Amino acid sequence: MQEQKNEFTDVFRQEQHKLIRYVQSRVSNISEMDAEDIVADVVFNVYNRVLADQPVENLIAYLYQAVKNKIKDYFRRPKPVLSLDEVDKTTGISKAERLLDENGNVEAELEQKEFILKFKAALLQLEPKQRAVWVATELDDYTFKELAEKWNEPIGTLLSRKSRAAKVLRKALSDK
Repeated sequence: MQEQKNEFTDVFRQEQHKLIRYVQSRVSNISEMDAEDIVADVVFNVYNRVLADQPVENLIAYLYQAVKNKIKDYFRRPKPVLSLDEVDKTTGISKAERLLDENGNVEAELEQKEFILKFKAALLQLEPKQRAVWVATELDDYTFKELAEKWNEPIGTLLSRKSRAAKVLRKALSDK
C-alpha cells in the first residue's frame, strides 16, 4: 500500500500541471483556480481509493478519465440565474432600476469591475512566494518584520520578492 501511495505522489507531481492544462483545454473561459479545483477534487478521490486498498492499474490513464468525468459534472451543474428583479440589499434598488437610473454611472462600475478582473489575473501571474508577500503586506497588513518571523525568511528576501511582484503587477496592468 505504501508503494502505491508513493507511486501516486510521484505521478501526481509529474502530471499536476498537465491535468490543469487538460481541463483548461476542454473548458473554455474557466479560471485557473476552477481548473485546479477540478483536478484537486479528482486527486482527492483517487488518493482515497488508493488508501482504501483498491489498486489502480494505469494511474495516469485513470486520473485523466476521472478528470474527464469531473469536467462533464462541471457542465451539468446548475448555473446561477441572473434576475433583473433582484434587489441590491445595500441600496434597495433592483438591477433593472439601476440600469435605467440616469444618475447611476454604469460605465464607471464596468471599468472598475474590468480593472479588478485584470488585477486578479495579474496577481495570478506572480510566482506563489511573490504573491504571498504582496498579499500579506498590502491586503493583510503584515509588516515585513512580522512576516520574516512568521515564515522564517530574511527581511531582504521578502523585500526583494515584493519588489519583483510590484514590477510584474505594474507591467501587467499597464500592458492591458
